[in-house]
Amino acid sequence: MPAPLTAAVLRRQAATDTIYSIAINHAGQQLATGSWDQHVALWDVNSGAELWRINAQVGRVYSVAFSPDDQLLAWAGTDGSVHVYNIASGAVQWQQSGHSALVYQVAFSADGRHLASGSEDGSFCIWEVASGQRLHHVVGHSVYVQAVAFSPDGQVLATGSRDCTLALWDVSSGAELARIDVVTNGINSMVYHPDGRHLLLSNVDGSVGLWDVSAGQLVREMTGHRYPSWSAIYSPDLRTIASGSADKTILFWDADTGDKRSMLEGHDKDVYALAYSPDGRILYSGSADGTIRAWPLAVPAADWQPVAAAWQAHEVEDQAKRDAAAANKLTAAAKPRGMLGRLFGGR
Repeated sequence: MPAPLTAAVLRRQAATDTIYSIAINHAGQQLATGSWDQHVALWDVNSGAELWRINAQVGRVYSVAFSPDDQLLAWAGTDGSVHVYNIASGAVQWQQSGHSALVYQVAFSADGRHLASGSEDGSFCIWEVASGQRLHHVVGHSVYVQAVAFSPDGQVLATGSRDCTLALWDVSSGAELARIDVVTNGINSMVYHPDGRHLLLSNVDGSVGLWDVSAGQLVREMTGHRYPSWSAIYSPDLRTIASGSADKTILFWDADTGDKRSMLEGHDKDVYALAYSPDGRILYSGSADGTIRAWPLAVPAADWQPVAAAWQAHEVEDQAKRDAAAANKLTAAAKPRGMLGRLFGGR
């Protein structure tokens, strides 16, 4: 049951290890990746060119997120710190250590005033973006906080945990508002519907669940993945849900009925992260195989051809650089050292 792609899938080897998080900016021109090779990179989606790559200084990177105005990029990883980077100046605006273990996710509020982080230590933090001040630090779960999401109005923070609960918190006070048992072996990701009433969850048991958090009830459960579902997101028009899984597939669901529509295959390992282009015509994915892929869902072949050519040219160029670097390492490793080097011409 393949998805009806309109053209060839594009592929870029974007990291030497797992890509755990991707984010597309609101203008739809740039894609950020966070990977376990300890780097954050920014990509031009039209050409496939890598705009920059930096050592994130957090160990393995687990989460990247653009601010609503696309001026800032936040990231976090295994060392428990949170970094906010100013894209225009090319400098870290602030970094703070707020957790005692790795941070699984960071997320901005819709107005850009607050940033939330969720950690393996069972806590979440709410930060003031302008100053970097930590407003709240709450140990709200017994185990990992895998997911955090602000309500559309920014007044509520939802946290999802491997303790199989979903909790809602007042952003102003940090007080708990509600807690819901989801019984799915744990939550991996969550995203609010724009109505502010529903949350979409991807779960350890492979399911995707839609919850009415006002009523505390499961509205719909979508099953089809054989292994954990790592990510689930809405299409921009809210008609489709896409989910990525440890079974290496991407599934598409009818958002109104929960019916499975189609499937994408191509990644060699877990599909950890998904992001739609703002117009919904392209789906981007990041995987444990170290690649990002662009899936043309509704792009005319004539429009896709120059994009594909540019991506492929950059991939060929980067592969040549990787081959040259590998050859240099082999040469250096084989070069004689010490007395043998002096005897046989080594320097």
